[in-house]
Amino acid sequence: LPASHPVWVPDIYFDNSVSEWYGAGSLTIYPDGLIFTSQRFYHQFGCLMSFSRLPFDQQTCTIKMGSYSWDVSNINATVFDGGGVDLPEDYKGTTEFRLSGATSEVETLYFHATGVPVGYSYVLVHLALARLSDSHMTFVFVTCILFAFASFSGLFINRAVAPARVAIAVIPVLIMLNLENNVISNLPPLNYMTWLTSYLLYMKFFCLSAVFEYGLISYLLQVETAQERKFLAFKHLAATVRKKEQEKEAAAKASMMSEDIPQIVPFASPQIKPSRGGPTVTQVVDGLPPVEFDGVTVTKEDAGGAYNFLQKEFSQAYRVFDRNNNDQLCCREVQLGFRRLGQYWSKDQVQELFYALGISGRKMTSADFKRFMTDVDKYLPGKAMHVSFFEQPPSFQVDVAFRIFYITGVVAVTCGYLIAAAL
Repeated sequence: LPASHPVWVPDIYFDNSVSEWYGAGSLTIYPDGLIFTSQRFYHQFGCLMSFSRLPFDQQTCTIKMGSYSWDVSNINATVFDGGGVDLPEDYKGTTEFRLSGATSEVETLYFHATGVPVGYSYVLVHLALARLSDSHMTFVFVTCILFAFASFSGLFINRAVAPARVAIAVIPVLIMLNLENNVISNLPPLNYMTWLTSYLLYMKFFCLSAVFEYGLISYLLQVETAQERKFLAFKHLAATVRKKEQEKEAAAKASMMSEDIPQIVPFASPQIKPSRGGPTVTQVVDGLPPVEFDGVTVTKEDAGGAYNFLQKEFSQAYRVFDRNNNDQLCCREVQLGFRRLGQYWSKDQVQELFYALGISGRKMTSADFKRFMTDVDKYLPGKAMHVSFFEQPPSFQVDVAFRIFYITGVVAVTCGYLIAAAL
């Protein structure tokens, strides 16, 4: 072409390009004067995205192009037909997004660098991208639910088997942390929660709560074990009371017998024991020998001491049950008293105890309680056919209540998140 007739080529640039590469190009002039130019290029564009609905988010990325030096008086910019995007028939998108639509528009911006407003036209191509959520839902969401239910199933393991309970509680927590780190590592740094990461956070809290719950269960089991030791001490105390009662009765009978028999002083010949100075005569003290019972020597003084010991031990046991100090025990007081001793009786078992003691009313007196202590094993009730929730040990109550809280929370949160995703 002669130098006097140069070919004008628009100086197109992309305003939101992050990086760009230009390759080979071509210029074709047709006989009718039309000119067609083409050039290969590769661009990376910045796109403002919101991931709050991840993995159901839809993003709109814009490509902004215009002439760098020619204003609206020299260039007429128009929108593209079909949005400016021409895709092959077999195009299925990337493994993460699919192109759901494309639109274009013309925008004119005015600049005042020279003091006079100058307008420049830009063509904006809007690309609508829809994330493919199948991968996140299958390998993250479903896995999260499965391990949350695995943690829930561990709540049905015997609470006394600590290794199994701890293992089934800790493993889901580690899985939740791994899933959470995997999702966050594929996102840019965010200062807000996404749909998926917030759901993972809730499930992580539920799994952690199972760990903390078993810590509480372990503490309650220790308390219950200590209470069971108190019951063994109570039975030992009852056996001691029974023995002292028998000793007291034996001493009383022996005293009565000694008062009824005439006091005849037997003749005792002197006993001679050798010594340095020669033989010494020792005279036997007159009187009856002390009474022996079950290998234990019981005198009148000992009988009085046994009685005082009996009263002290009995009062100590009775205070465990009679908290209001009215010298009467109702069924509820007896039930609560045995709970303090690690024995979780039902109302039917308490009624069975009352029946075994021959108590017709609903009140147990101190005399009835003393009779019970004389032979605890004889009056203890058998196994209950039914024990209500509130009559169970505290560790059992916490375990059952937490199961309901856990499964209700997991199902409610999951349903809420799925409903929010559908809106």
